[in-house]
Amino acid sequence: CWQKSEFSYSMVAYGAMALYVAAIVVYTIYYMRAFDHFHHFLYTIYETGFYFVVVAAPLMLILSFLFAFSNIWLVRHEGFRLVNLLGFMLGVACFTGTAFILFGRYNFYKGNEYIWDAFFVGAAYIVSFFECVFLFIMITAFLSTRHYPVYDKDYVIILGCGFRKDGTLTPLLKGRVDSALRFEKEQYEKTGKHAKFIPSGGQGPDEVMSESEAMKRYMLAQGIPEASILTEDKSTNIRQNIKYSKQVIEEDNGTAADVKAAFATTNYHIFRGYILSGMYGLDVEGISAKTKWYFFPNAFLREFVGLLVAKKVKVVLTVFWLFLVAWLVHMMLV
Repeated sequence: CWQKSEFSYSMVAYGAMALYVAAIVVYTIYYMRAFDHFHHFLYTIYETGFYFVVVAAPLMLILSFLFAFSNIWLVRHEGFRLVNLLGFMLGVACFTGTAFILFGRYNFYKGNEYIWDAFFVGAAYIVSFFECVFLFIMITAFLSTRHYPVYDKDYVIILGCGFRKDGTLTPLLKGRVDSALRFEKEQYEKTGKHAKFIPSGGQGPDEVMSESEAMKRYMLAQGIPEASILTEDKSTNIRQNIKYSKQVIEEDNGTAADVKAAFATTNYHIFRGYILSGMYGLDVEGISAKTKWYFFPNAFLREFVGLLVAKKVKVVLTVFWLFLVAWLVHMMLV
C-alpha cells in the first residue's frame, strides 16, 4: 500500500491485523515449549488478548501522556475546543480500559469465574483491537507524510484554509501553496511537463474574498500564468475541497478517470486527504507542507475517531465477534 501510495482505512486494517497476529505468533512460540496437549495450546491463544493489553499498557500510557501534553500546547495556540482535547480523552480511555481489565479480571469475578473470566478476556480482545488500530493509524498517517508524489501530475489541488483580513496568506496557507509550486517546478525541470493548479476554498462570512482567490493572487505574484490556475471557490471544508476540485477537473478535462493529480496541504492533513480522495474516486498523491508539531497528535486521534465512525458497522460486528470468540473458546477450555 505504501509503495502504491494507497493510504486508506484498508491499509490500517491490514497493518492492525498483522500487528496482532504477529503478537499471537510471538507469544505462542515463546510458550510452545510448555505445550503438552491441545488444551494448553488453546489456552495460550485464549490468553493472548489479555497479555497484549499487559505488554502494551506502558506504551499506551506513555503515548496518552504525550498526547495530553500536546493538547496543552494546542489549546494555548488554537483555543479551547472539544476537538482539541482528544488527547486528554485518549488518556482517560486508555487508563480506564487497561485498569478495568487488569484489576477486574483478578478481583471482581470471584465467585462466578465461568462467566466473568470470559467477559474480561473478551474485553481484553476488544481493547487490543482498538490499540492495534490506533497504533497503525499513527504509522499510516506518518508514512503518508513521508511519501513524495511521482512527477507525472496533470493537476495540483491546493487545499485552502483561513487567510489574513488584508487578503495575504497566513504562514499555514502560504506553506501549502509554496509546496505545490515547488513540486510543479521540480516536475517541469525533470520531465518537461507542466501541471495546472486548482486552489480550492470558498469565502467565509468574515473573509474579504474566497480562499481560492487569495491563493490565486499570491500565485500570480510568483509568476504563475493565469491560464494555469483553475479556482474552486465553493468549498467550506476538506471534503468539499476534494469533491468540487474533482468537478473542476472534469469541466477542464472532460473526465477525471484517467487524470493524475496531487493535492497539497499541511502534513497533519495528508492522510485525511487520501481518505477523502479515495471516497470520491480521485487518483491523487499528497504533497506535504510542514507545520507545528503539536497539530500531529490530535490529527492522529481525529483519524482514529473518523475510522470508527466511517466503519461503525464493521467495528460493532468486530466487537461482537471478539466477545463471541472469547466465550466459545472459554467453553471449550472449561
